[in-house]
Amino acid sequence: MCTAVTSHIKLLLFIALSSFILFSCKKELDYSIPMDGDGNTYNVIVIGTQTWMVGALRTTTLNDGTPLTLLNGEAWNNPSCPAYCYYNDDVANAETYGVLYNFVAVNTGLLAPKGWHVATHDDWNTLAAYFGGIGQAGGKLKATHTWLAPNEGATNESGLGLLPTGYRDADGTFDGIGQLGYWWTATIATGGEQAWMRNLSNISPQLGGGGSAFTLGFAVLCVKDKS
Repeated sequence: MCTAVTSHIKLLLFIALSSFILFSCKKELDYSIPMDGDGNTYNVIVIGTQTWMVGALRTTTLNDGTPLTLLNGEAWNNPSCPAYCYYNDDVANAETYGVLYNFVAVNTGLLAPKGWHVATHDDWNTLAAYFGGIGQAGGKLKATHTWLAPNEGATNESGLGLLPTGYRDADGTFDGIGQLGYWWTATIATGGEQAWMRNLSNISPQLGGGGSAFTLGFAVLCVKDKS
């Protein structure tokens, strides 16, 4: 009988220890500070029910350690290769404006830091609604600096301080830095041949958007997963 009791106690101790270890491991999975595949960390801001990452993504590596492909010139127009680039092929632009990605990279589902995701079409809609709708939300999202005049409506009420990232066209050319900001969403548009993006302009307070070809190069913003 003593042997049975002792075995029972040992079993309970084993279960308790296992539970403690599992609980400790779960506690370590804290994604409140986003860290991308390159080890870059980002500030965050809570807006309504959402937590947004402040600043455009700068990683050149997926969150599983897989490196993305750096494509320059005409090689950019590759519909099957998860790729990134720097505006004007100048790495110095990444620190301020972030990295530009094709949608193939976004669509891997592994571009954002673990515990986070590339903002979806619905995430952007929720953000816009919080700031009064697309007609005026753009100004509340834009930084009050860096944009070229007139930077219409810019107040940065949101605290996101979105910057004029510019974009890369399918033919590899760059345009719009200082005047335009473009960001992919993680949402494929109806028909499956384009993905939704969002954009801002220095001459409008509106938040724009529409479907774009997968081979364009846009910046990326991330939102924390719901727990």
